[in-house]
Order: sequence, then C-alpha cells, then structure tokens
Amino acid sequence: MANPQPVFSPACPIPYVLQPAERIQQLKDYLPTEFGQIQRVNVEALIKLYESGEIGPRQLGDAPIYLVEGKRVDKNPWEDESAPPNAMKWCEEIRQQMLQQSGC
Repeated sequence: MANPQPVFSPACPIPYVLQPAERIQQLKDYLPTEFGQIQRVNVEALIKLYESGEIGPRQLGDAPIYLVEGKRVDKNPWEDESAPPNAMKWCEEIRQQMLQQSGC
C-alpha cells in the first residue's frame, strides 16, 4: 500500500556549487561587454585566481572575495576608507540571484 503521507524533497536538494571552469567561462563571456570592459582589470584578475586554483569551487555561504583594481584585498572596499574612492571594485560572492539563474 502506498504511503498516505506525501514526502517532499527540498526545492534544491543538492547544494549549488559553482565550479571554477564554469565561472571562468562566465567571466570570459563578460569581457566583450561594456560591463566587462569597465571591470576588465578585476575580471582578468579573477580568471587568473580561478585558473591558478587560488579560488576553488564556491557555494552559497562562502566568504566574499574582494578585488580592487585587480588586486585581492581582505576588507570590503566599499566600507574600507583606505580604498581609493574611484577605484574599480569587485565582490565575488554566490548570492541567491546566481542560484535562481542555475535553476535551483
């Protein structure tokens, strides 16, 4: 006899993990865009960090990675007064928006 109580699994049963090769391709796809040209120094630096293995697979909840003018920094540059105000800044972080794009 079938179980009268339905069993539901989570909407995204396997945690989404962004693999370096996937992210590298996304970043390379950004480069020819206007956004990619503006952030070129940071996008290219991120690609190198992923390719070298310095940044591995990422998932929701991992600490953000900050870059300023292509250099990795420890502090949030939008809150750090020592960061130049007009510098190109980047925050690499898995957010809910990326999960929605992946179909989770």
